[in-house]
Amino acid sequence: MNRTDRKFFYSGRESEITGHAAALIIAEAYRAVDDHGRFSLVLAGGNSPRLLYNKLAQGIPAALFEHYALAVPCQNPGDRQSIHRLPPNTWLFQGDERCVPFDHPDSNYRMVKDTLIRHSGIADDHLFRMTAEKNDAEEVARSYEMAIRTFFSAEESLSPQGYPLFDLILLGLGEDGHTASLFAENREALQERKRWVVAVNAPQAKPPGIRLTLTLPVINHARNVLFFTTGREKCQLAKKIFLEEEMSVPASLVKPESGRLYWFAAQP
Repeated sequence: MNRTDRKFFYSGRESEITGHAAALIIAEAYRAVDDHGRFSLVLAGGNSPRLLYNKLAQGIPAALFEHYALAVPCQNPGDRQSIHRLPPNTWLFQGDERCVPFDHPDSNYRMVKDTLIRHSGIADDHLFRMTAEKNDAEEVARSYEMAIRTFFSAEESLSPQGYPLFDLILLGLGEDGHTASLFAENREALQERKRWVVAVNAPQAKPPGIRLTLTLPVINHARNVLFFTTGREKCQLAKKIFLEEEMSVPASLVKPESGRLYWFAAQP
């Protein structure tokens, strides 16, 4: 990818980096709706995006878009305090999930439901959920892939290589360099080129167990990929990956084919 399509944003204030990331996501959402009628957003799991999802649900004032030189969605002339949220035609997908009951404390779905869906005004049926509580994880992976294929059934929604063109994929970063549920130990999953969703066994994860995840080709064909991470160790690792000083971890394999790559890191 062109290096000009890679950007790294850092702040010692978590609230600042969260507001900036939320503003960029909302601005990109309205750009997508204007371009092709809908915004497809893949959500990260774990703990890091909680504040970001709360911020997306609360909305961003017009003045903050202007501060970061982003297009202000549906701006009312002279109203710099108007609040902008994700547009109604936003469709949400899970990038990965732990195979636990949907109401389990470790469920990514539960976290998304509690932080984003409940307060954003986005309809419940606009979230494509990985039904990871079912016993057969491989079957759930195939079913979720079929749901994505149905959503992106129009030819213009696919890349020339036949992968879905998600408008934006949000990713987290583990201290070991994993992203989504792609771990260094799962070489087969990292090398997958045909399937869009796979089940992986991750005994080294926190918590350990079976997980579902999008594959790298799907991530790398998105129009935008945005890493969001917080904490000293993760921020240091993020910077090394961005500078290509660390190229052995799964997150370093995220290199969009023709999209933009953003890193947002906060080290409070």
